[in-house]
Amino acid sequence: MSKYEKILIVLLFGSLWGALELFGRDLFRAMGMPQKSALLFGLGIIILYASKRLVHFPGSVVIMALIAGLFKIASANFYPCQFAAVMINGIVFDTAYSTFKGRLDRSPIYRTIAAPVIVYVSYAMFAFIAAYVLRQEPWASTGWAGIRSFLLSDAVSASLISIVTIHLGYYLGNAVQPDALLRRLRMPTVALGIVSVVLVAAIWIAGQIY
Repeated sequence: MSKYEKILIVLLFGSLWGALELFGRDLFRAMGMPQKSALLFGLGIIILYASKRLVHFPGSVVIMALIAGLFKIASANFYPCQFAAVMINGIVFDTAYSTFKGRLDRSPIYRTIAAPVIVYVSYAMFAFIAAYVLRQEPWASTGWAGIRSFLLSDAVSASLISIVTIHLGYYLGNAVQPDALLRRLRMPTVALGIVSVVLVAAIWIAGQIY
């Protein structure tokens, strides 16, 4: 895979992650669904793991997190704590995958164990930063009590969801390997590149309009 293709994949998946965070949160809110952050985290794991199966180099998901964060900053619905959450998720997942890549890719059991660990590290870091660094409400006023409640409610839900979605991300990444996908679609490499660029542009235009 060329450097251009790797950059394009990271840009595409980062944009998809940003769109999920922007549109998904409001969609779940409109549907009256509880535990929105748990659902978004679980669905985000699919994108993150699939991207690593396609393009793995240390920091690739951190770059995706920056892209997703910029996507949210560029929209009219930007909140600093949401940007922090995306960055923390990206850093924790990237670190976990880069450290345990072989075991995660080989073993479904290892992925099942890793999912809640990734969730709890990400959630604990986010809650602490929201409460004591960003001083966001209601985190700042509830302090440790709010963090503990968050870890005993939303983090539990996110863990259960992510135990399923981490496997979906693994299999999705395997299914959309560029070479195999091009053969199935009978599409030249340049055409896939053009389609990817168009998708990225469409996602960002949609975010601006939204």
